[in-house]
Amino acid sequence: MPDDIFGSPRPQLERPNRKRQLADHEQRSTAERVRDCLDYPLLYEMAELLPPPNAVGCPREYPGIVYLIMAALTPVTRSKRSTTGLLASPQDWRSVRAHIRSHLGRRAAAALPLTAPSRGQYQNALNSLLVPAADVLEEAFRKYAARQALSQGLFPSDAPKVWSRPERRQLLVGDATVPKAPSKARAVEIYDEDTGLIRSHRVDPAARIYYENGEKAKRKVRGTKWFFASGRDTGYWTRVILSFAHVAGGEYEDEAAIAVRQFRMLKDALPDCMGVVYDGAFRGVHRDALARTGLLAINKQHGSVAPVFYERISPCRKGHELWCDQGRIAESIRIDDGTRILEPLPIIKLEHRAGATKSRWYHLLKIPCRHGDHDYRVPVGITTTPADRSLRSTDTGRRLKSDTERGFHRAEYLQQIPEASLTHQLLYPYRADSESVHSQFDQSLWNRRMIAYGVDRQKIFVLGFALSQNATSHQIHLEARSKAQQALRVA
Repeated sequence: MPDDIFGSPRPQLERPNRKRQLADHEQRSTAERVRDCLDYPLLYEMAELLPPPNAVGCPREYPGIVYLIMAALTPVTRSKRSTTGLLASPQDWRSVRAHIRSHLGRRAAAALPLTAPSRGQYQNALNSLLVPAADVLEEAFRKYAARQALSQGLFPSDAPKVWSRPERRQLLVGDATVPKAPSKARAVEIYDEDTGLIRSHRVDPAARIYYENGEKAKRKVRGTKWFFASGRDTGYWTRVILSFAHVAGGEYEDEAAIAVRQFRMLKDALPDCMGVVYDGAFRGVHRDALARTGLLAINKQHGSVAPVFYERISPCRKGHELWCDQGRIAESIRIDDGTRILEPLPIIKLEHRAGATKSRWYHLLKIPCRHGDHDYRVPVGITTTPADRSLRSTDTGRRLKSDTERGFHRAEYLQQIPEASLTHQLLYPYRADSESVHSQFDQSLWNRRMIAYGVDRQKIFVLGFALSQNATSHQIHLEARSKAQQALRVA
């Protein structure tokens, strides 16, 4: 199909290889990541949202900013004990005091004790200070992350929007991962039949069984599931984590529903975002919700979706029988041996029509015919309902039934960017960036197990992970911009 706007799919060996090995100068040491966190402005903005020390009773010895810094450093050092041990060094504690002085002033730094807090003090502050303010801190993180993404050149407003070939920096990527529970125990007390003793164990109340690796190759994992959404440009450390959420349910629909909710919120904060890249957890109902918001939904077609008859049109004496196959319209053609095959029809344009409350999407097809090619427009991406704008027949002008009235799940069968196309082959590999987030998250865990019990405490750890990742991305961006400015001055 030389005139297809999405291009013909290529074999695996002919697809461009965009993988690049991490160079030595792009490595980031633990000491550098600690400095990135200490220089991250969001930590000091979030400290103002925490309640002040009590006027009566035993006051807190350390201000809230110290505990926020420790929360951001815990994923870097991989444990609370390592974080307190790091700050116990007089040199590192002086560095913390110096950064607090530069961001919050001399008075705030002078009020700090001469030694760093202990692990017990941080654990107490985690339960009494950070956990009650988790929702407020998460909202502040989400707003700042959107501003950071825009300042780093992601989702630009001045870049052209080519719906058939969006850029990487114009797309959101998301997925959910299940870190292992902090304990293998599933009961508080276990009876030992050999000794007759009752052994006590600590059990994570939030842990449950989830299934990973899709519906075909299911793999049981016991832990808590967390969803991450991010955006990035080309190059390492350009990723900005924009949102995260806990997935309480164990079904794929639960993860997908939370993902759609998060993406729609991000669309409000990032109006120039063009689409979402996700895995097979998205079905037609999820693609429908995103398409109505004005987003492309780029994912693979579900394996259970079989070809289905669409309609028969008669723009000429021959007539054309149209089917839905591999996410696009195909024509049923009889070949020489008498059998019929489904031949994909060339798509010459992907039309996006933004309305006041929802968007609509169309494929403009070019139907080859011996009587002359025909142009034909087909709605895609959205399963219409009686409440949507009514379509009318081009011949009679009568109102056509909506998809729900005729029992046709359009968003399930017709994708905005069909899977069997070159554009999909180029865009869908961006989903691997979500696996990179999961890998970084697993490496931030001690022994690859969650280091907190309960959803509330785990949310603070996940927030600290997102803060530490975005802090390094922020610092890398500042360093690159500084180098570019120096090069301009030299030139």
